[in-house]
Amino acid sequence: MKLLATIVFFIIFTVALIFSILNFQSVQINFFFTSFSLPLALALTIELFAGIIIGLLAAAIHILKLQSQYSKLVKQSDKRS
Repeated sequence: MKLLATIVFFIIFTVALIFSILNFQSVQINFFFTSFSLPLALALTIELFAGIIIGLLAAAIHILKLQSQYSKLVKQSDKRS
């Protein structure tokens, strides 16, 4: 299983590296108060990591709710025993 995960990681890494090399054009990033220029691959990588972080935070909130429900159910089942 560890070998499969390593192979998948290297395939994804290779595809990402090729994507980065092929998309090195500069893009303008505009915010309300400022703007700056970044390579396209770097801008997409930053957006990818921002999406991963947001997804992990959403999952963490859901997991915390489930853990709370689980602990309440365990306490209820202990009272019935």
